[in-house]
Amino acid sequence: MRKSLVTLMALAALASSLHAYSQEDRIKDMQTMAEALADVQKGILYNNKNLVHDGVEKLKKASENIEIAPKSDMDYSTVFAKGQAENIEKYANKLNASMQEGKKHSALTNYTKVMNQCVSCHNKIRKWNQ
Repeated sequence: MRKSLVTLMALAALASSLHAYSQEDRIKDMQTMAEALADVQKGILYNNKNLVHDGVEKLKKASENIEIAPKSDMDYSTVFAKGQAENIEKYANKLNASMQEGKKHSALTNYTKVMNQCVSCHNKIRKWNQ
């Protein structure tokens, strides 16, 4: 019984490691996030609440997947990226709520906050500011 449990756990671990988050996955998620942000911006400009909502949902789904592999034991990029992803979700929710309430200036302010999270992460992780 114990041997089959260990074998089952080993197979489960092997199966989960077969599909690691790759560079291609990250690029796809970043492209999805960029498309979602474009939809949100278009929705704000056209006063289209559904377009904003759909863009926010697509943005949140893609940001949940983001993983950054640390380059060393002292590399906190992973923690930073996860924090930025959480902030993106928080501001995206506020953006959507503001738009649904008809508060377009507030929605736009939160859109800017989302963009700031993106740029901040790219500055740190991709070294844009060097």
